[in-house]
Amino acid sequence: MAILDKSAPGELRLILSGVAENAILTTLRRWPHWRHAELERDPTDANQCLSITLVTGHEQEATLREILRRGFGLIFPAEGGSRVMAPMPASRLRQGGRR
Repeated sequence: MAILDKSAPGELRLILSGVAENAILTTLRRWPHWRHAELERDPTDANQCLSITLVTGHEQEATLREILRRGFGLIFPAEGGSRVMAPMPASRLRQGGRR
């Protein structure tokens, strides 16, 4: 599940938890506008990460929403909230046409 949290003044938080969100993390982890990231670890297994929270400024909201919409089909309400990412379609092999 992905959560877009606007509750902190001046900050926009994207919380990713679950294997399905790995694609979002892979795409956005090097986005230069992140201020910092917070990891939530499993209390019984410190090697296991339960979620990651990526924090940016509210001025990046439109860009982040567009990336999430175009890249992953995630559309959040204006006030933020949570969305479950739809399964990614199986990649199709491209057949190069020889003529």
